[in-house]
Amino acid sequence: MKNVDFSRFNNIISLTSYFNTKEKCQQAIIDSRWSDGDVVCPYCGEHHCSKRSDGRFRCNHCLKNFSCLVGTIFENTKLPLIKWFVAMYLISSHKKGISSHQLSRDLDITQASAWYMLQKIRLLYPQSDAEAFEGAVECDEVYMRQGEVEAQIHENAPYPRSVNADQDSGVRHDGAHLHRGREG
Repeated sequence: MKNVDFSRFNNIISLTSYFNTKEKCQQAIIDSRWSDGDVVCPYCGEHHCSKRSDGRFRCNHCLKNFSCLVGTIFENTKLPLIKWFVAMYLISSHKKGISSHQLSRDLDITQASAWYMLQKIRLLYPQSDAEAFEGAVECDEVYMRQGEVEAQIHENAPYPRSVNADQDSGVRHDGAHLHRGREG
């Protein structure tokens, strides 16, 4: 859903008035997946699939039928697509994120369904875990645990709370006795 620009909607009312039917939501998914009009089969990867009269697609190579939802986060969902679109809007418009409890209240669904939606929608946002902390990393009150080794930095410590990240020796505290890995 990278091509659906939720920023063009000023509020939730404008979003729900635009995406007011299942067909409009499906058309937005189709436009997002196959913007050039060349439908690709999610099963065999062949191009130039044909559209059936019921709105589904048929691959001319493997002869499988599929909808625009196959291979997306919406596949096999029992929730209406408009609720998914509203959830994506709410998640993208809250600066500090939204909890599954709040989302369940906003969408009138169970908390478990809201949690599932959050997990699926978060898959859409690119994330790079390749960058690691280097040098001194400062933080307030941290509880660190590595396997069975536990250590806690106490808030009343008279030294500044900063951690040096060293790949060879693990994590150590600047001016305290918190060590993980080799001493030195």
